Amino acid sequence: MYCSYNNGKIAFFCGIAMLTVLFSGAWAIHLEPIERLDRLILEWLATGRSAGLDQLFSYISWAGSSVILLPVIFAQLFVLILRKNSRDALFLVGSCIGGSLLGSAAKLVVMRPRPGLFPAVIDLPAGFSFPSSHAVQLTVFVIAELLLLDVSTRPRWLYVFTITGGVLILLVCISRVYLQVHYPTDVVTGFITGLFWVVGLAAVMRSGHNKRAFFDGRGFEKGKQQ
Repeated sequence: MYCSYNNGKIAFFCGIAMLTVLFSGAWAIHLEPIERLDRLILEWLATGRSAGLDQLFSYISWAGSSVILLPVIFAQLFVLILRKNSRDALFLVGSCIGGSLLGSAAKLVVMRPRPGLFPAVIDLPAGFSFPSSHAVQLTVFVIAELLLLDVSTRPRWLYVFTITGGVLILLVCISRVYLQVHYPTDVVTGFITGLFWVVGLAAVMRSGHNKRAFFDGRGFEKGKQQ
């Protein structure tokens, strides 16, 4: 009962924090200091462009695309269904699809045009700019993966996966700004929104969940006992 009560508080806090970030961000992007900061960062990245960086960040950016993420998600859903692990399957679907829908809904409400201050490295995607869907989707995916892997029985692997996922999120966020398809405030808001969404959902859907690894939890438990 106490655990469920605490999880409810965590979920409630995450929901309020997520909405606060979205609403305050939608308001802040119209403030002159924030607009100036966005412009300065975009200008700095535009002046440092090179053919090599253009190609590198164009490739990195794909890591946050649904074209890459969806096949991975479907493959993991297949594994979870084979293992008859409906709770984790629902959590994965709820995290990724819910986060994507949340970002898309925010775009339609705020309707911020994409940057047009400097030439974009790639063709400007359709749709609005705030928040960054790539940032939301990848953040939700990475954190959901850490929870599904549940490698807390081997802390060194938890550190490896956390650092790797964090670096990947950072690089994708930078790539979207470097490519001139998002403002910095778009990716920052997208990251924070995705973070609160998946943590809040985990508090509701994974409360009291037994610790085990995604691929071979029994192996990790044996390693812990030895």
